[in-house]
Amino acid sequence: MRHASVWLIVGVMLLWAGVAGAAEHNLNNLLHGDYAFTGTGSCLSTLDGFNPDLTPIPSAAGGPWTSSWSVQGVATFNGDGTGTRHGRDVSITHVDRPYFAGNASSEDWETAFTYTVTSPTTFTTELSGLLTGTFLTGSRVGQTYTVDRIPLTGMISHDTNTLTLATDEPTVETKRFSTGEVHYEICHRSRVYFRLQKANEPRD
Repeated sequence: MRHASVWLIVGVMLLWAGVAGAAEHNLNNLLHGDYAFTGTGSCLSTLDGFNPDLTPIPSAAGGPWTSSWSVQGVATFNGDGTGTRHGRDVSITHVDRPYFAGNASSEDWETAFTYTVTSPTTFTTELSGLLTGTFLTGSRVGQTYTVDRIPLTGMISHDTNTLTLATDEPTVETKRFSTGEVHYEICHRSRVYFRLQKANEPRD
């Protein structure tokens, strides 16, 4: 009888774990379809990386420097924790170095991402693979680049039609250019998403 009770308890625990895992997985279905987004961001960039306290390491080649940008684009949530984003940035590198006059540029980019809906009102996202971009204007026109990570934390409206995303803590990102240059950046970003349509939903 004792053995039967033990196996009953084990069975209940396994069932509970399975239900909890399924519930967490099913929460990702809350985000399903296309969302337009817009937002802003800013980066502190350096050629030689950052110290443990997140201060930039001085470089003989110059830096650090700052930049800011606006962005708009479309994100597609597949309902299973995966998605894609594409957008256009318009950027300004600021005149905060005595030997640098500053510049402006625009670029198109795209990336795949993963997301986890942690509750009916919160979620997180991270790149799956690299963000890839191409400069359209400015001193780097025609060059391409990649970014290795962009972790963001967000909130979900009750009807799931509006989302917000923002940087939750400073993270060192690596930006690699087709010229061979490598920049290390700490950026903060904010985004607002508006649903365009649900997956498989016909347009009006």
